[in-house]
Amino acid sequence: MFEHSSSDQEMRGLAEPQCPVDTAMGVLSGRWKGSILWRLHENGAMRPGELRREISGVSEAVLLRQLAELVDDGLVVRTDHGTWPLHVSYEISEYGATAGPLVEQLCAWGRAHQARIG
Repeated sequence: MFEHSSSDQEMRGLAEPQCPVDTAMGVLSGRWKGSILWRLHENGAMRPGELRREISGVSEAVLLRQLAELVDDGLVVRTDHGTWPLHVSYEISEYGATAGPLVEQLCAWGRAHQARIG
């Protein structure tokens, strides 16, 4: 759907990784990817409209672009249900599920940080 330029891949940590943390952060970089992964991890398969309603402030174009990147990286699976009107859903892939503990830890750390800063 969307093609990634080599500079885009470099920004996301996909070109010649030197540090595994930078590689992971590159794949997860993007203003809304954490929210997308967290919601799919918590709720299971969701349609783009459902995700958009749950993620305050994200535009449809940005949501779809970041979903496409997560699909390209193998963390999320896009399912076209073959109906009209179009019915598409997204869910965590088997590979993406391996990031579940990381998402849970980031969520716990984020909550603790929110409490710390008030």
